[in-house]
This record gives sequence, C-alpha cells and structure tokens, in this order.
Amino acid sequence: MKGEGESMPRSVVSDAHPPSVVFDLIDLACIAIAAIVAVSVVLNDHNAVRAVSALIFVVFVPGRSVVANWPTIATRSHVAVSVLFSLALLTLVATAALWGHFWHPLGLLEAECVVTAGVLVAGILRRHWAQDHGPVRSSLQIEQNP
Repeated sequence: MKGEGESMPRSVVSDAHPPSVVFDLIDLACIAIAAIVAVSVVLNDHNAVRAVSALIFVVFVPGRSVVANWPTIATRSHVAVSVLFSLALLTLVATAALWGHFWHPLGLLEAECVVTAGVLVAGILRRHWAQDHGPVRSSLQIEQNP
C-alpha cells in the first residue's frame, strides 16, 4: 500500500505550539496560582478559591520552579517530577523552620509564594535567553570546550 514505509516529517507531526510556549503558559499559570495564594493569605480570605489554589500550589508550583530551571530534567515527566520536588522542598522548608524555632505557617507560605514566583520568572527569562542566544554554558564547560 502506498505510504506504508514512508515516515512523516517531524514538522508535520509536531504540535501547533512550540514547547517553550507551552512551558511559558504553565509557568505563568503557576505564577498566577502563587499570586492568588499570597493575596488570599494577606487578605485572610477563607473560601474555596484559597483552598484549591493552596492545594495546587503545595502539590505542584514549587517543584515546577525547580523543573523550569533545570534543563536536563526536561526529558522526564514534568508533572511527576514537579510533584516530587514540591512535596520534598516544602517538607524540607517546614522541617527547617521547626528546627530553627521559626514556625509561622502563613509567613512561610507567603515567602514560598514570592520565592517561587521569582524563580519561575527567572526560568522563563532563561529559556528565552537560550532560544535567542544559545544555551548558557558554565565556566567549567567553557574551559573544557574552548
């Protein structure tokens, strides 16, 4: 049959959106979730929006900030790795706060929202910088590959 052994070009098979646009949208949604959580904590709102956005934040957003800035992890499942890193990081931060006798859950949540949003913005900027100027190389890579 005609066309059975032929392969289609990658450009025809690929999605309509390049991966960086999809990753930017995910990162912007995560920044919006962090902002919603921070604002609802500051305003002391006790509603379903705060509960759902806090759950999404705790389970996904801090891990996404790590995955967005770690290009070698891009070959793995972004959702699974983000959940893993989120739960591990927030557990580590909470444990360190308890050991350091600084247990203020709402203050920690606000700080985590601000730091996470900043790291996500840095990830977006890094990704666009790499698209425009090539990947960023460390000083060790530059010395080894002149």
